[in-house]
Amino acid sequence: MSFFKKIFGGVNTTSAKKLYGTVEEWRSADKKQLSLYKENISQAVKEGRISPLMLGRFLITINEVLEGESILYKATQDKVAGAESDYVDSMSYYFMVKDRYNQSAKQDKWFTRWIEMANRCVENGEEDAEVRLADIYKACYSIKDPEFNDLVPKITHLYEVAASKHQTKAALNYAVFIMDKIGSEEYGRLNPVQSVPWKVAEKYILQALSDEKNTQDRDYAYSTMAHYYTEFIRIDLENAIGFYFDGKEISEIAKNIEKNKKEIIKHQSKEITPKSFIQSSLNNYSIHFDFLCLSSALKAENRMISIADDYVYQINRKRFADIQVSMKKEEAMDALSEYYLTNERELNNKGIKFTTATYEFMKKRKEGMTNA
Repeated sequence: MSFFKKIFGGVNTTSAKKLYGTVEEWRSADKKQLSLYKENISQAVKEGRISPLMLGRFLITINEVLEGESILYKATQDKVAGAESDYVDSMSYYFMVKDRYNQSAKQDKWFTRWIEMANRCVENGEEDAEVRLADIYKACYSIKDPEFNDLVPKITHLYEVAASKHQTKAALNYAVFIMDKIGSEEYGRLNPVQSVPWKVAEKYILQALSDEKNTQDRDYAYSTMAHYYTEFIRIDLENAIGFYFDGKEISEIAKNIEKNKKEIIKHQSKEITPKSFIQSSLNNYSIHFDFLCLSSALKAENRMISIADDYVYQINRKRFADIQVSMKKEEAMDALSEYYLTNERELNNKGIKFTTATYEFMKKRKEGMTNA
């Protein structure tokens, strides 16, 4: 957050830090030190050596919010340079610390001023103003709020402008806004006219991978990208289950799943920390789909239908909660594994080839049964 910038009103930075402290020091100082900082900052403001903005920021940081907000708001009325931006960032800090940077912020007495100043920052052409205001709207309004539909065009415009300027996290946060809100299935039901396809997020996800490559948010950008493509895989798996029971061919779905897996692998980076978690999720989908493909082939040949059905019913237990099965999913997978390994060459010739993840799964299952 730009709240954490250090503005010392033209005084020597080294001496200023000693006299007034930094944001980090304010947050960790004891009462005695805070009292000294407050005295020094207040005196410097009176003497005109530093801006009153520093005093407002200081007070909000140490939780003297009533006085701090009043000082910052007065500065905006007095047209102090940078006052609107400092007001927005400082109050954003307040809302975050109070765990109110969310829908509950709308009940706060300072919410209206916060929004007003954020809009002024956009009008003034200040740095990162568009993404900052869009983020506030995104955090504070649910798709079920009566105001949300009217705000969507404005939020979308703000994010598009911010992304075009490569503002901080603009492309990333816009992608998340699409995925979580205006591109979600729920919003599609609530407002089919204003909702957008999930795929609209892809452009901004790919931009975010570039924009955040050397920032602290690169892991978040990667995780968002992986979530985007794995959601397509999840939907394809659900569709394949339906195809299985309808007796339809699932080879095209298999191609789509493979395509989206390749997209994740293509964009992944060795330095990204959540890679192992994402890989685990991909492996899980691969294993389920491999066994589904085998089950589909067996069903087409009227073989092991009961076992295959029991397995497929349990891929998504919520979907088939009312269905009674005679065999647990793991037991069905063991039976299917045995059939696959016994008939591997024949199945491979028919295009049914298990992935490495599934071979690893079968190996662990076998070792577990051996050691049991």
